[in-house]
Amino acid sequence: MMCYTDWMTLVEKDDGRADELWVLRDEDLWPAGNKTLKVRFLDKRIPAWPNDRRGYITEEEILMIANEWHQCGVEQGNDVVPEFVSCGADDIADIRVKFIESGRPRSKVGTAARQVKAGDPTMRLDLKSPDNCPSFYKRIIRHEFGHALGLKHEHQHPDAPLLTDPGKLREYLRQCYPGFTSEQIEKKIRVQWAALARGASQKSKYDKESVMHYLIPEEVRANKYVGPTQLPIVLSECDKTNIVLFYSKGAADEEQTPMDTGSGTDRDNGPGGSIVDDSG
Repeated sequence: MMCYTDWMTLVEKDDGRADELWVLRDEDLWPAGNKTLKVRFLDKRIPAWPNDRRGYITEEEILMIANEWHQCGVEQGNDVVPEFVSCGADDIADIRVKFIESGRPRSKVGTAARQVKAGDPTMRLDLKSPDNCPSFYKRIIRHEFGHALGLKHEHQHPDAPLLTDPGKLREYLRQCYPGFTSEQIEKKIRVQWAALARGASQKSKYDKESVMHYLIPEEVRANKYVGPTQLPIVLSECDKTNIVLFYSKGAADEEQTPMDTGSGTDRDNGPGGSIVDDSG
C-alpha cells in the first residue's frame, strides 16, 4: 500500500506567499558562520502523536531526525551543513516551531525565517502518521527542516519530466479548494506545482527519490508518469550529496566575496521572503 496522506483535502485561504521561485537561491542558504541553527519549540507540550517505536514523539527525537541533514556533511568529512540545536526561552532562535494538531505542515525557506516577527513561528508541524505508514512523521520532519535549510520542492525542478496533466490538476484543486477563485487556483499551481525558474540559483539533476519531492496523486498524473510511485520517506543519496555541495559552494563564495558594509537594504531582511507549505 502506498504511503500517502492527501494534504490537498485541507481547505485553507490563500496566504499571499511570494511568487519568486527558485530551485535553491544562494541567499536562502544560511551563512558559513552559522555552524548551528537555534531551534525553539513554542508549545509547552507536544500533541500526543504516537510514533512507530514507543510512546510519543519528543523534541529530542525531532532534532535528531532533522539533523540527518547535518550528519551528511559530517559523514562526508565536510562539516558545512548547519546543525539544529535546541535553545532556551532567553536565546534568539533562528527556527521557531509550533505544533498543530490538524492542518498543513509548512516552513519558511532558509534565511527567510529572519523576516518573521520575533516570537512568531517560522515552521508549523503536524506529525500525525497514517496507519499504513507509521514512519510518515519522519518524512515531515526531514522535509520541513530541508526547507529550513533553503531547499525547495524537487518536483518543481526545472529539469523534471512532465509529472501532471494540467487539466486534471486544475480540476483536482477545484475539488479540494471549492472556495477558491480561478486566479487562486492558478496561483497555487504556479507556487506549488509549476517548474521553478532557473535564475541565479544552485541546482543538481532532478531526483525523483528526494525527500523534498511530493508523491503526485494518481488522479492528476501525466500519461507517461515517471515520478515516484511511493512517497519518499528518507533522504536520498542525491539529497545527502547535494546539501553538502550547496553549503560548500556557499562557504567558498563567502570567502571570496568582500562584506558589504553599505547602507542598502539587507537582502535577508527586506520585504517578501519565501514560505513553503505542503498542502499540495
